[in-house]
Amino acid sequence: MQDEKEMLAKLRQGSASALAWFFKTYSEQLFYCALGFVRDKAVAEDLVQEVFVRLWEGREKLKVEGAVGGYLHQSVANACRNYLRDLEVRRAHERRYCEEQAEYEPFDEERLERLRERLREFVERLPVMCRESFKLACVEGLAYKEVASRLRLSENTVKMHVKRAYKRLREDFKKEELAVLLLALDMWK
Repeated sequence: MQDEKEMLAKLRQGSASALAWFFKTYSEQLFYCALGFVRDKAVAEDLVQEVFVRLWEGREKLKVEGAVGGYLHQSVANACRNYLRDLEVRRAHERRYCEEQAEYEPFDEERLERLRERLREFVERLPVMCRESFKLACVEGLAYKEVASRLRLSENTVKMHVKRAYKRLREDFKKEELAVLLLALDMWK
């Protein structure tokens, strides 16, 4: 426990070796914790890494009551719950759009590929920050806060860029095409 308190103090001061110590000490436990939630090794690894990235980025303001291990476990559990919630929301949207799509003329592979190409062209025509915000938030499914952090923008600016991209998307594509676009976004994954 004393070692952990010392390492926490060093972490707060910006010691990368302290971060490495916490990673070595807890990453395997945290991975298995995450795996129990998400049941996907790659996703579990990503979520654990994200928790350590956030630990490093927020080290100066870090408030840990009790053991750091407990704090990290709770952080991983929360990250897993958020991931699963977001995944369920995405699946619900996919189901809704698939149901709506069933009302329209079916998309054969050739038509779907043309739509994907139009989508690629559409995204590439967006202004740079609008394009990056859209890709990270809508294609990769990152939260606005994460996008803002990556692009070094405010969260409101990211929301504005995504809103503009969606407005242009509605202007450039027919309603029946919009129903398929959510599925076409998978082309970048």
